[in-house]
Amino acid sequence: MGKNATRNDVAKLAGVSPAVVSYVINKTKFVSEEKTQAVLDAIKELNYQPNLYARSLKTNRSMQIAFVCDNLRNDWLEIAEKKLDKLGYNVSHCYSRDGDDFIQSLISGRYDAVFMMSNRYKAEQLNYIAKSGIPVVLFKTREYSHLESNIIAVAPNLYSGVEKTVNYLVFRGHQRILFVPPLRYNMHLNRGYRERGYRDALEANGIPYDERYVCTNADTMEGVLSHVFDMVFSKSKDERATAVIAGNDFIAASIMQYVKKLGMKIPDDLAVVGADNTFIAEIVSPTLTSIDFSKEEFSQKLVDTLMALLRGEKAVDQYIPVSLCVRESA
Repeated sequence: MGKNATRNDVAKLAGVSPAVVSYVINKTKFVSEEKTQAVLDAIKELNYQPNLYARSLKTNRSMQIAFVCDNLRNDWLEIAEKKLDKLGYNVSHCYSRDGDDFIQSLISGRYDAVFMMSNRYKAEQLNYIAKSGIPVVLFKTREYSHLESNIIAVAPNLYSGVEKTVNYLVFRGHQRILFVPPLRYNMHLNRGYRERGYRDALEANGIPYDERYVCTNADTMEGVLSHVFDMVFSKSKDERATAVIAGNDFIAASIMQYVKKLGMKIPDDLAVVGADNTFIAEIVSPTLTSIDFSKEEFSQKLVDTLMALLRGEKAVDQYIPVSLCVRESA
């Protein structure tokens, strides 16, 4: 029957009521395993395609959630996406863009919620989304002025992660540590959690903060590598950086590849630490030391917070504990 099959056709073939078909598709009520499987088999046999537009009109839900990212290489977000899929939600990955037009496009897109994994936007822009009735879960990396009550943070403890890394590198004898944020990261030296952890840990170890060792031009990988060259290859021996803390594993691996091509040995000449502890950390050579956190815990808290906000419930900011997974690169 193909695309012309209706919900009633599925119900008839499965031997259930049309309401049960709706319960199975929308995951709104418990249905026995036997009936659920009968409905799924009928849907497959008939190639039934639910009318999502009609459903959205009826429920006032689009069942769409936007993930806004500066970098779409966040493969570990797949865990959260699978959890949302089981709840009937589709995830749209959006590359962050500057300007109010992009914020307006998120609102016009009729998303039920937004997961904002970018620090590029001002509090006013985030509040504009929230005031339109769209809850926002924020991968919070810095302090903001007032945020609306339906903007909730779920993120690893970035301050602690960078602090632990600096302490470890100092213990290993490093004094000149280069800090490189994620690509397209909007630097907020006085308000960013990463930056504050870096500065505080240096000062706690008696090392003066030196802005030369902070990469503020991270819009492109070329800009990052240019800064690495300046601080690693163009300085005198008593000034050159001996360690790098990178904003994620991709940047760390790219820096490793770059300095190795120029004749450096890792970690003998330069220690490198990444973040997020993705699959990249174990496939590069030498293997990469990386800031780690539970992706399962993060994903579950992200999904739980999104669902709570969509139900109109109150939620609180949550920060996932981090650790340092030490490997060969540092």
